[in-house]
Amino acid sequence: MENRNWKMENGKWEMGDGGWSRRFRFSSFDYPVSSFHFPFSSFRLPESRILNRALPDAGVVLLAVMSAITVMLLVALAFSGSVQIETRAAIYRKEATQAYALAAGGVQRAIMEIAYPPGEEQKDNPRLWKKGQRLVRVPFERGVALVEIVNEAGKVDLNVAGRKQLARLFQARGLQTSEASDLAMAIEHWRSPAGTDEEGFKTLDDYYHDAGYRPTHNNFTSVEEVLRVRGMSRDIFYGTAKYSRQDGIQYQYGVGQDLTIYSKTPLLSVNYASQAVLRSVPGLTEDFAESIVEERRKRPFQSLDEMADRLGRSVPDEAMSFLNCDEGKTYSIVSVGAVQGSRVRRTIKAVVQVTPDGLALHRVIAWYDDLTERIE
Repeated sequence: MENRNWKMENGKWEMGDGGWSRRFRFSSFDYPVSSFHFPFSSFRLPESRILNRALPDAGVVLLAVMSAITVMLLVALAFSGSVQIETRAAIYRKEATQAYALAAGGVQRAIMEIAYPPGEEQKDNPRLWKKGQRLVRVPFERGVALVEIVNEAGKVDLNVAGRKQLARLFQARGLQTSEASDLAMAIEHWRSPAGTDEEGFKTLDDYYHDAGYRPTHNNFTSVEEVLRVRGMSRDIFYGTAKYSRQDGIQYQYGVGQDLTIYSKTPLLSVNYASQAVLRSVPGLTEDFAESIVEERRKRPFQSLDEMADRLGRSVPDEAMSFLNCDEGKTYSIVSVGAVQGSRVRRTIKAVVQVTPDGLALHRVIAWYDDLTERIE
């Protein structure tokens, strides 16, 4: 044992030189240590070394935690966006279904008004529609249906109308004179017997041959068949829409809503014909046609003489053979359903024929869902 300058004082051993500040106490046979002090400060590592060893591990952990939190936030945001999209889609589907039901209800109500007039005991009850009326508003608990009822007698028949009348109609809908004339000739060629020797028909035959199909050379079986005729585009038939900051959305109505195959007569009902259809009649100017439309909104005309009296002007002689006040048995019903508080709209069109001799007083000839046609 090294010499540490141990010495006994008063029966106690004590180390000198200040190396130990505590004492070891001994009894004769028992050596309990009461206190002990060791200079740990002399063995302490520098603080800079401790920090340098701890910081790299702590930085990795911090980056891992931050990355995990970022990933969780991105997942939460993606989930939230997906929930919002699904919620909006569900709301749209619900409102679209409701709007469709409203539109269908508008069609059914219009059919009831047209084909099932009230009996004697119900004549005093107010009606939504009367003959000659084009627009009907059908209220429901959760929305409304705006319905347009047009007798097919107020439209130009594709199978009967002459080339000049068709050209005037197309011009009234915005076509240039030459374009309107060519389209009218193409319609006449389509319905004329094959081999008809007329100027321009041979050129049309060559066009259809190169296009890979042939005209029917027979009457049109549907209004939409005219879309196959050379020169008839979807924009001309269905119409277009243009937007400007000053005027908003401006609709150019298509010619398809002015055409029919059901009237089977060149005569047009002044109570249902649109302004464009009236302008297709020779001798009727735009101003005259507009006056007819405005006046009939008050009440329908009963005769052409009454119309002349109410307008304060006589009907041109060349127009008399194209006009009447009769009502056919076939109606086009366009119904737009709108849910209260929603911008969703659904449109349905039905072509209905009144059959007073059958068990059912009407027959649905055609039904179009999600129609793009607008009410004029």
